[in-house]
Amino acid sequence: MAAARTLVALNVSPWSERAKWALDHHGLAYEVVPHMPVLGERRLRRLVGPDKPRATVPVLLAGAEVISESWDIAVYADREGEGSKLIPTEHKAAIRDWCALADSASNAARGLVVAATLASGPALDEQALFAPAWLRPALRPVGRLATRAFARKYALRLDDGDAQTSAVRAALERLRGGLAASRYLQGAFSYADIAMAGLLQAIVPLDDRYLKIGPGTRAVWTHRALATEFPDLVSWRDRLYEGSRAARAGVA
Repeated sequence: MAAARTLVALNVSPWSERAKWALDHHGLAYEVVPHMPVLGERRLRRLVGPDKPRATVPVLLAGAEVISESWDIAVYADREGEGSKLIPTEHKAAIRDWCALADSASNAARGLVVAATLASGPALDEQALFAPAWLRPALRPVGRLATRAFARKYALRLDDGDAQTSAVRAALERLRGGLAASRYLQGAFSYADIAMAGLLQAIVPLDDRYLKIGPGTRAVWTHRALATEFPDLVSWRDRLYEGSRAARAGVA
């Protein structure tokens, strides 16, 4: 009997989406447990254990295994699931390089998103969906405290938007070059495509069919200048979802 799987994930996190996509690609069933930043830190630390310097999502619980990096979850999915490998041995080094680029650029994008969230009342209100609508504006100071705590956890610079935008732009230029000869970065669909597609979430968020978010959150996750500069990559991401994600994710 297959082990039950639980994925602890953050809804808007590109790293959590990578893990979901890898599991879905291989037809592996799992239950999602949403992670609550700040409030869920103790539980997350217990799950990953004391040896990991920083407790982060996603975390996959599969039987006795606790897998706490999106790359390692993809490796697990390749091992346990069906279908084509996302990290074929002959392309492993190149895919690693693309993932490192996606990690660096996504972290820069995260700084931009967090800074924008702190300045957006509607985005802060959408963090407090547990409260009635009339109360949410009064809870904005609490939301700002939690958002700043999140920024400290990831050592995010909130006053360096130009440098962060430049880092994201450089990664998108490399992606554009990597796609010049093929619709996939390694010639066939791989984890490199998944990782780099995730970066586009901080340029133009996914359609609500794939990731339902409120209008305030959607606004702070939208970078209009980069969206105008890289519409071809946004279209590539959307086609990738339609062709490689929709059926596995149960999206009509």
